[in-house]
Amino acid sequence: ATLAKYNTQLNDKDVAAQVSAIIDSKVAENNTLDVKKFLFNCIDLTTLNTTDSDESVMKFTQNVNRFEESYPDLKNVAAICVYPCFAEIVKDTLEVEGVNIACVSAGFPSSQTFIEVKVAETAMAILDGADEIDIVISVGKFLSGDYETMCDEIAEIKATCKEKHLKAQDRPTHPPTPHIRRTESTHRQPYHQAKR
Repeated sequence: ATLAKYNTQLNDKDVAAQVSAIIDSKVAENNTLDVKKFLFNCIDLTTLNTTDSDESVMKFTQNVNRFEESYPDLKNVAAICVYPCFAEIVKDTLEVEGVNIACVSAGFPSSQTFIEVKVAETAMAILDGADEIDIVISVGKFLSGDYETMCDEIAEIKATCKEKHLKAQDRPTHPPTPHIRRTESTHRQPYHQAKR
């Protein structure tokens, strides 16, 4: 059971206290230019607009190509993140090394589609040049306690990714999905009962 190795017996008060303790003890020592430069290099520069087009994604990518000219002392972003249909545009336009191509996939952002569509979309994104795949878990399955199907879907998508990086999240943006806002909701039923 994949989820059995994680502590899912969390509560909001304990999590808030631990986060506060980390902030109190670590923020000052990490508030340095070197850390900020490092963090900049962790950014996935993203365009997920309904108005995206081949031309707009090309221009977006060209901005990344020109970054080093304007900021020679900074490492570039970690990745350019786009819808799967634009992976090839980014691949053909990207001229700098060390910047990955990330694609949202699997019915992003709602995840409300057939597993076959999720797998096909992921495979096509990788074929077109994606180095990493970002998905949203099936929140409806999670909330209804169908953890096994949710985990099976993630495992099938990961198998499609092979060695490519897969990120699974419970929501595409903030604010959090209303029903998963609190840590207590992550253990409605014991996760360890899920197969994967």
